[in-house]
Amino acid sequence: MRWGTSNRSLAGARGLEIWIGALGCFTLAAATGALFRFGMLTGLPAGLSLGNLRHAHSHLMYFGWVTPALMAMIAAHRFEARIPSSMIWILRATLILGLGTYVPFLLYGYQPVEWMGRRLPLATMIASLNLFAWYTYGGVYLHWTRRLDHPARPWWDLAVFFLILSSLGAWGRAALTILRMEDAFWSSATVHFFLNLFADGWIGPALIGVAGAGDPEGLRRIPRWAWWGLALGTPGAFLLTMSPAEVPTALRILAGVSGGVMALVLLIVMHRLFWRVPWEWRIPLISLGLRALAELGLSVPPIASWALGAGLRIFYIHLWLAGFTTLGLMAGARQTWGDRAVPGLPVVFPAIGFLLLSLIPLTDFWPPAWGGRWTLAVAFVGALFPVGVALGMLGKILQGVIAGSAKTLLASHMEVRDEYRSDGDSGKAPAHDHAGAPGSGSGGGGDL
Repeated sequence: MRWGTSNRSLAGARGLEIWIGALGCFTLAAATGALFRFGMLTGLPAGLSLGNLRHAHSHLMYFGWVTPALMAMIAAHRFEARIPSSMIWILRATLILGLGTYVPFLLYGYQPVEWMGRRLPLATMIASLNLFAWYTYGGVYLHWTRRLDHPARPWWDLAVFFLILSSLGAWGRAALTILRMEDAFWSSATVHFFLNLFADGWIGPALIGVAGAGDPEGLRRIPRWAWWGLALGTPGAFLLTMSPAEVPTALRILAGVSGGVMALVLLIVMHRLFWRVPWEWRIPLISLGLRALAELGLSVPPIASWALGAGLRIFYIHLWLAGFTTLGLMAGARQTWGDRAVPGLPVVFPAIGFLLLSLIPLTDFWPPAWGGRWTLAVAFVGALFPVGVALGMLGKILQGVIAGSAKTLLASHMEVRDEYRSDGDSGKAPAHDHAGAPGSGSGGGGDL
């Protein structure tokens, strides 16, 4: 199958329901992040902890927001209005399982729960079910795209491969727990392998493919070696986010090379796509470029040690997950389902921008003499902006869906009424009532 090069949205594409559900998960996850900032400022209600809030926030963002939304966009571009029901059900299951991790992580975190005399790691068990949904999606994706001819496919192939590969980190961490191994390096390495390969390997290539799907010429301008650079560089780059003291020298050198290659590829992608994509992709691509420059810095051990010590990790994560990922998903939704999927889209950009700026006073970039508790208050207010914008967007989408359903129902009613009038004027009973009319001699009505 060969795709065209139209830059229009896929107005008839299915999957909008998955987008609405994922946007709802984003709203809840963002509100949880705001509550985390509020807890840092004033404390939390009884029964909640900052650690569990952080786990609930991050898992819902990854499992309930990013993954179903990306899967739905890839499926919509692949099938347009003909997404198979099996794929829709896989997307629904992924969304439901992603949302299902929220309450257990919020209340218990990774702590086991007493149930019928047994201590069960409830949150971990539900999170593990998400992995099986990913495997199912990967198998169905492989089946339906094996004959697809489009420049976006290699990027999506890479993304789905890394999504599956990242799960090895989660299984590895579980194995260490079962075997009661307390090795500091492997405990940290498995967690970072999962989180970073998910973020860099799944989100990055998938969104690059979505960005270029509307106008494949931009993807064709990216040199082939860039894809290979990302494929080979991404797996080892997770070591850059670990403390340099934890990583052996040989692995640290390998990680530096991997990070440098990955950063170079991302800068090339930004350059080649920037003027080929619609306006809503520009800021996500700028965030992609800034992230690439940060990756270059982390490739140098002294800079990496300084950055981790200066508290830049949180800003670095949000630059990728808010500046590139969230804004990129919003841009991708408009490209996939049209303006109806992202009403008020221009307001999202300053909201995310203020969120990122509000994190700067929490880092060592900010002069200590200018610090104080007000920095936590600013971070809390900054976290509220995306929540408010997402709530407004979600409300407008649901209002449009309800109005559209009512309009369809009214049109159907008017069509039936006109049919009755037409049949009445001609002196005939409505055609669709003939079979069951009492006394007609057909159907069951004549026996009454």
